[in-house]
Amino acid sequence: MPHLRERLLRNAGTKILALALAVFLYLHVFVSQEGEAVMDVPIELAGIPEGLTWAGSIPHTARVRFRGVGLDLFKMRTRVERARLIVQVSGARPGQYQRPLVSEDVRLPENLDVQAVAVESPREISLTFDSVLRKKLAVVPRVGGRVASGYTVQGHIVVQPESVLVRGPADSLASARHIETQLIDLSDQEDLITLRVPLLVCDGCQATPSDVTVRISIERVVSRTFARLPVDVLRSRGVRVKRLEPQTGSVAISGPVSVVEALQPGDLRLSIEARGLPPGGSYSLMASIELRSPSLSGSVSIQPVEPEKFEVELE
Repeated sequence: MPHLRERLLRNAGTKILALALAVFLYLHVFVSQEGEAVMDVPIELAGIPEGLTWAGSIPHTARVRFRGVGLDLFKMRTRVERARLIVQVSGARPGQYQRPLVSEDVRLPENLDVQAVAVESPREISLTFDSVLRKKLAVVPRVGGRVASGYTVQGHIVVQPESVLVRGPADSLASARHIETQLIDLSDQEDLITLRVPLLVCDGCQATPSDVTVRISIERVVSRTFARLPVDVLRSRGVRVKRLEPQTGSVAISGPVSVVEALQPGDLRLSIEARGLPPGGSYSLMASIELRSPSLSGSVSIQPVEPEKFEVELE
C-alpha cells in the first residue's frame, strides 16, 4: 500500500496539469462544436381578433429541436429568457381552428447562434373560437370532508365578493348561472376558517377577481333541555279545554353553542293539534314543538317532546 500511494503521488503536479488540460480541451470542443438539442418551449397565442376568445386546451409547452454551437445551446437551456413558440391566430374566425406548428413560429433569444430545426410535438393545435361574452355570476363555495366530531358548521358560508365578472366564450357562458370555488376540505376542522380560494373557470374563461375570500364558522355542538314549557291546545271555534294533563312539557335541543345558548323559553312553542275533534270527549294527544324564529330550524336538532302524550278533555 505505501508503494501504491507513492506511485500515485509521484509527479502529482504534472498529473494535475494533464487532467486540467484534458478538461479544458473537452470544454473547448463542447462549446465550439455544432450540435443539436431538444428542449421544451412555452407556447403562447398571439393576435387573437378583437371580440373573439378561444375554448379548448393547448399544451403548455412544445418539444423543439435546435441546432447551434454547444455554448449557445447551453446558454439557451439555462438562461431565464428562453425560446418561445408564438402561435399567430390573427386570421381566426368563430368556429373550429386548426394550425400546424412549424419552426418559423419559434422566437429565439437575441445574440445566440441557434436555429430552430423542427417542432417535434405537438405538430398542430386545434381550438374553437367564439364571440366574447361577459357575465356576472354568483359564487358557490364547494366544501367537502367532515368537521371534527362534536362540531358543526354554523350558519351560512360567507363569500366575498358574492359574485364575479366572468369573460369567456359565449357558448360556454350562455347557460351558466354560477361559478364554483375549488374544493374546500373541512376534514377535522373545529374552528373559524377564513381563506382565499381560487375559482374554477371554464376553458378560455377569465374571472375578475380570480379568487374569493370564504369564511366558514365551525362551532362545538351542545345540548340543552327546556323544562316546564306551557302547552297550547289548538281547537275549533266554540270548543274549550276542560282538562289538560300535564299542562307543561319539556324538550331537548342540540346545535351550535352560540345558537343553543342564545335560545330563551319564549323562543319555543309547544302546541297540541285538536282542531276538528268534537267536544265532550277525552283524547290522548302528542305535542309538537315550533321555533318562533324559522331561521333557526335548520341549525338545531329537536328531540321529541316529553311526555310523549298529553291527556286533553274538550267541552
